[in-house]
Amino acid sequence: MKKTVLAAAAALILASGGWYWLSPGLAMKGLKDAALADDREELKDRVDFPAIRESLKSQMRAMMVAEMAKEKDNPFAAMGMAFAGAIIDPMIDGIVSPEGIKVMVESGKMKDPEKPAAVQTEGKEVEWEIERRGLDRFIARPKVEPGEKVPSLIFKRDGLGWDLVDVEAPGNAGPAANPS
Repeated sequence: MKKTVLAAAAALILASGGWYWLSPGLAMKGLKDAALADDREELKDRVDFPAIRESLKSQMRAMMVAEMAKEKDNPFAAMGMAFAGAIIDPMIDGIVSPEGIKVMVESGKMKDPEKPAAVQTEGKEVEWEIERRGLDRFIARPKVEPGEKVPSLIFKRDGLGWDLVDVEAPGNAGPAANPS
């Protein structure tokens, strides 16, 4: 009896360790497979599109305010910010879509709303590095040349699976910098 309990406990610990080590990579592979297969239902299950849109809109507005603060003596800066503010929402809505996720996981870059997705995904396949942030969060970043600005994909645990809940815009020290 005692050996059975110890064996069961050891198996549970081993399975938990395996899950902790393997599941982020499997989640990233599942996201990529769903995006490349253009499986919109699977993407809806794996990606929190509304949360990502709102986060990116906030990040873009914050970057614009920071740029405007640098140009405080320029009277055209406020007018430019007003025009840019009107452009942010539709731009982000185009980026955070099943097609935008496909471009991101295949190329490691955010979708350019001005270019067709097929043009943006040409070239070699991108590898993703995973950084674990405790038991309920991990961040995936594409492996690129040092200094190249790329998005970070932030996943949160949902039961035994993972959901993409946020994207940190390239060049932004946003949510990925905060381990909460």
